[in-house]
Amino acid sequence: MRTGPRATVVTYAMTLQVPFEQFAAAAKRVLGAREAFVARHPSGALVTASSSTARTVVAAVAPFPPEEARKRLKEAGLETFEGVWSIEGLTELEEECPAETYVVAIGYESSDGKPGVWVDAFAELPTQVQALKAMYEELRETGELSEVSFEEFVRLANVNVVIVSPAQLRGFLSAKTARPANLAS
Repeated sequence: MRTGPRATVVTYAMTLQVPFEQFAAAAKRVLGAREAFVARHPSGALVTASSSTARTVVAAVAPFPPEEARKRLKEAGLETFEGVWSIEGLTELEEECPAETYVVAIGYESSDGKPGVWVDAFAELPTQVQALKAMYEELRETGELSEVSFEEFVRLANVNVVIVSPAQLRGFLSAKTARPANLAS
């Protein structure tokens, strides 16, 4: 803790990340917690406990919706509230998230002149050529593509390849939660 003439800044010493099944016991043991905060998370629900005087946050990701997490936490003797105790990076919990996903969309012109789009996902960043080859192989396997070479396919299809990174996907989701959609239009 650093103290200045007018402000006090509390820095958290640590974050304890535990499996959801151990969260209630860990929060009670480490913090003496009687309450937990629950928020939606890409993998299900993010559950945290701390206090305004604690220098520790206990966190877990539940692999099911927040409603189910709240129910199980209440059964374990914790009162639940909407929200999350947070320090920078806490809500990422990278080791709990599914593998990073790169989404590839390839716009193309079909044989009848109509526009088309092919979408796939990759666990690692593909090159444009790798994405195009995956599309080419899939279309050949399904019989949607006649016997043409890869190079001829790329030329005839007049393709446009877009690769969306995990960070971009998170940014899109974050922007949506920051400004609610106007559904009344």
